[in-house]
Amino acid sequence: MKRITTLLVSLACSISLYAGDLHEGVIKDVIHGGGYTYLEIEDAKKSYWIAVEGVDIPKGLEVRFQEEMRAKDFHSKSLNRTFDELMFASNLQHRTNVSEKGNLELITAVVEHSPYQKEGSMSVKEVLQKRPTLSGKSVSVSGKVVKASQNIMGRNWVHIQDGTGEGGEVGRVVFTSKELPKVGDIVTAQGVVAIDKDFGSGYIYKIIVENATFRQ
Repeated sequence: MKRITTLLVSLACSISLYAGDLHEGVIKDVIHGGGYTYLEIEDAKKSYWIAVEGVDIPKGLEVRFQEEMRAKDFHSKSLNRTFDELMFASNLQHRTNVSEKGNLELITAVVEHSPYQKEGSMSVKEVLQKRPTLSGKSVSVSGKVVKASQNIMGRNWVHIQDGTGEGGEVGRVVFTSKELPKVGDIVTAQGVVAIDKDFGSGYIYKIIVENATFRQ
């Protein structure tokens, strides 16, 4: 990351800033040069090129990455090629061949009262109902880990349910953390609430709990 950061700083006067936006797509082409890997990405709207630190990755993979900057008419000396527009990206992740269905343990039966709730913790229903008042506050929720996604944008994404919810449906609360409990674990999660959090590219969470810790 140090190499690409240095390059981005040197280009700062001639590029547009979109830092932080999250993108997804399929790799159409791969070119290596000068310590970088150039990937042609295709999404639902268009094809475009991105540059990341050198990585061995095949065509055809579905990937997700975080945008840092864009450069118009960028010339790569190592490739002797000029890109009409090049996006510099970080936090490149790719979808594995593991079926998501096998990594989910969703609770489907709605209950009025959480069977997991402990003293000092909130139910999922309470968190969802009190969302407007919780921004910036520390909360604890006890429940079941029903989904866990590892190392996306430098953090793990842990989904917790307890059977409670709103509108006759089982709700869930998403936590981000450096820790990674297993799907199926019964845990008490604690972190700081953010509301209407926008991670870019349409990834907006009405409520999310960040920097979480977990205990069983």
